[in-house]
Amino acid sequence: MPAFLSFLGLVFLFSIYSLQADTEDLSDVNESAPMNEIIRVIQPGVFDVQSQDFLVRMRAWGVEFPKRGQPGYEAALAFTEKKLISTVPHISIKREFDDLNLKVVDIELFDQKVNFSKEAILLGVGWHNEKETGRYGPYLMAQLKAKRLKVGIWSTGFAYSSPMGTVSPKPKLPTLYDRRQGFIPSLSFWVTSFGKIHRPGCSFYERGRGTLTSKPNGTDCRICGGRNAKK
Repeated sequence: MPAFLSFLGLVFLFSIYSLQADTEDLSDVNESAPMNEIIRVIQPGVFDVQSQDFLVRMRAWGVEFPKRGQPGYEAALAFTEKKLISTVPHISIKREFDDLNLKVVDIELFDQKVNFSKEAILLGVGWHNEKETGRYGPYLMAQLKAKRLKVGIWSTGFAYSSPMGTVSPKPKLPTLYDRRQGFIPSLSFWVTSFGKIHRPGCSFYERGRGTLTSKPNGTDCRICGGRNAKK
C-alpha cells in the first residue's frame, strides 16, 4: 500500500511539472512573437507600430502627402487612418532612418490588391516621391492615371512642391497704366467711405474702408489726383 501511494505521488508530481513546462513554453512563444500592429497614425503616411519590445515610428516609402493646412490634408489623414490603424501588415524596410529619424518602409496590406503607397498615389491623396524611389514604374503609372482623371490633389490647382506651398500670386490690378496711351478701361479707383477718390499707386489706395470701382463718384485726392492723374 505505501508503495502504491508513493507511485501515485510520483505521477502527480510529474503531471504538475509537465503542466508548468508547457505553460512556460507557451509563455515563451507568446513573448517571442512580435505584434507589429499599427496602433496610431501621427500624420498622413506616418504611424506607430507596436513591435515585441518597442514602439517604432515609421513612414510610408515613395509617397508624399499634403501638410497640415494644405488642401487635401484631412482626406490624406482619413485615408491613412482607415487603411492602417489596427492592421498587422507586411512591412519591408527601405531605409533604416530618414532625416526625421523615421524608418522608411513599404507597406503591403494582406487584404488589399495594391500596397499602401501605390493606392494613395492612385487615389490622388498623395503624390509620387520620384527622388526617393528612383522613378519606380508602378508608382509613376499610378500617378499618371490620377493626373489624367484629376482626382484628389490633382483637382485643387495647389502647388504642393513650391517652396512657399502656394500658387504663384497674380497681381490684382495688372498693368493699369500705359504711359503712351493713358488710362486703360480696366483701371479701378479706390473710393473711401468719405467719398475720396484715389488711384493705384496712391499711399491711400485700398487703405481703410472703401470700394474699388472703374466709375468713381466723389472728391479727387489732392496727392494722386484721383480721376485726373497729377503729372
